[in-house]
Amino acid sequence: MAAEEAQEIYKLRASVAECVNAQACNRGLVLLPVRGRAKVKCILLWFALAYNFMRMVKLAPQLLGTGISASAIPAMTE
Repeated sequence: MAAEEAQEIYKLRASVAECVNAQACNRGLVLLPVRGRAKVKCILLWFALAYNFMRMVKLAPQLLGTGISASAIPAMTE
């Protein structure tokens, strides 16, 4: 962490990974109601799947060009 490169990478990680962790905590992933590695893994995979699905729903219109943003509206050509 003493190197300048490592500090830049850590800044990027903080903006991406910590956001996901905060959203998981806000959605109730604080204490798990199950015991055992397999059950915990199952719950974590469900949270990951739900998070990825919510991101896809939010980003898909922009990726497919079907959103209502200015880039999705075809240019008027004469």
